[in-house]
Formats: sequence, structure tokens, C-alpha cells
Amino acid sequence: MIDFFTVFLGIILTIIASSCFSLGFILQKKGVSEGLPELDFEEGLSTSLKAFTEFLKNKTWISGILIGLIGWFPYIFAISLVGITFVQPLTNIGLIVFVISAIKILKEKIKLIEIISVILLILAPVFFTIAGISNVSFDLREFQFPFSLFLLLLASIAIICYFFSKKQINVQWDGILITFSGAIFYSISTIFTNVFTQALKIAQVDLISWFGWVEVVFGIFWFDLSHLWIFFGFWGMLIFYGIGLILSQSGFQKVRTLFVCLILNSVSLFLSTIAGLFIFNQTFSNIGFFLIGIGIITFSIITLSKFQAEFEQIE
Repeated sequence: MIDFFTVFLGIILTIIASSCFSLGFILQKKGVSEGLPELDFEEGLSTSLKAFTEFLKNKTWISGILIGLIGWFPYIFAISLVGITFVQPLTNIGLIVFVISAIKILKEKIKLIEIISVILLILAPVFFTIAGISNVSFDLREFQFPFSLFLLLLASIAIICYFFSKKQINVQWDGILITFSGAIFYSISTIFTNVFTQALKIAQVDLISWFGWVEVVFGIFWFDLSHLWIFFGFWGMLIFYGIGLILSQSGFQKVRTLFVCLILNSVSLFLSTIAGLFIFNQTFSNIGFFLIGIGIITFSIITLSKFQAEFEQIE
């Protein structure tokens, strides 16, 4: 079982990361509302990429991306300490940032049910802590088959959702399907993040030094298993994050933000948790407290996602 201090540090890092993610989300959404072109994949990849370059010129949107990327550093360290099963559900604590922002910026009134949700969300880390999570049981050879199978399944579902979104049934369903696709790719990115952090620990790579980052970026040329998975974990994390980002931005432009928020939060929560339990073999000494924590977070996602949706109206 992971000791209390390590768990506490993991919680603090997760809160910092989730706050960065949420603030980044607010700025991204505000940037999208500033007249950015629609990402219409029906017009071809080159046209979509050309439209995406306009996103890169928008200072508000770029600021959101940069703040979100800053959040990945404490997120990575948190995962290295306590694993994805523990960290990913707690990233939804960032919903509190949206509640505060909605009250301050949009003058949105908060109801009793939402106050209760915030209180429960604050208490969620307590249930995760007393659940007694184990260390990640990670073997670089044994994990490859379940990881590859899970990855193939998720990627297939994401690709199917993407292609069905191009059938143009109606804008709403197109947006929901492409958002599901983006959410799944986001989840794949978080799973690669866990692979990356665990491989780093095995290889004992020092990320404080420049040479450590050379090992990360060009790890495939070290010709050993741990560096190989550092390489795949790092680039898989970046590539699938980028795909998820582009698809989710397209979803924002086609469907109500409320649906986008619910899909992104819930898909990421459950897929990452499943991966942590069955691929990285994390267990709990008291699974009941863990399930209570998951229930609290699921309830909070449903009740508080509307505050993310409110930013659809920001001009």
C-alpha cells in the first residue's frame, strides 16, 4: 500500500494539475468563441489543418493550451507517485474552478444541489485515501498484451465514432460522436502517460537534466525495453493528446458545451480507471471507499458540468 505522505503529495499535485486543465479549458472555449473557423473534416485534412492554423494565431486559445500543458507536469508526477487509477478520477476536482469562475465571471447563481456537489467533490480525496491504494504492479513484458488489446479496442471505437460523425445525420449527433472520439483519444493519451511514468521509474531517468530528456525523446535508440517504452509512452501521450484536442475542439463547434463536458469528463474517468485496475494492476485494501469516491465524482460531473457549459456564452 502507498504510504500516506505519498498519497497526500499525489493529491496536491493532482489538484494543481486539474486547476490548470480547467483554466486552460476556459480560455480555449473563450478563444473558440472569438470567431475561429469551424474544423470541418468533410472538406479534407489539408483544409482542416489550414483552419487549425487560425487557432494557433489566437492568443486566448494558445494561452489555454499552454496553461493546460503546464498542468501535465504535476499530472505526470502525480501518476508516477500513485498511478492513474487514483489520479484520473480526482482530476475532476477541477470542476470547482468552473463553479468559482461561473460565479465570479458570469454572475451565475449556485443552487443547494450544486453546493452539495462541491462539498462532496472536496471530500472525494478522503475516500480515495482511506481506500488504501496499492502501488502500480507494472511489468514491461506482461503488460504488453492487455495494453495492446485495450488500445486496439479503444482506437477502433474512436475511429468508428469519427467515421459515423461524417455521415451528417444532424449537427447534434455529429458533434456528440466526434466528441466521443476525441474523449477516447484523450483517455488513450492518459494511459500512455502512465506507461511513460512507470517506464521512467524503471529506467531511473533524470528529467531534471537535459540528457534525461534526450533519453525520453530518442529513447528508441537505447535499444532496451525500458527506454523503448519511455519513447512510446512519451510520443503516444503527445500524439493522442493532439488528436483528442483537435476532435474535441470540433465537437465544441457542433454541439452544446454541456454534452462535450459530460462526455470528456465521464469517458476519461471510467476508461482510465479501468486501465489502472486491469492493465496496471492497482488494487485497494477497501474497494468500498474507492467506489464511494467514484460515485461522488460521477454525481459531481453530472451536476456541475453545466458550469463548464456556461462558458459557451462567453463573448
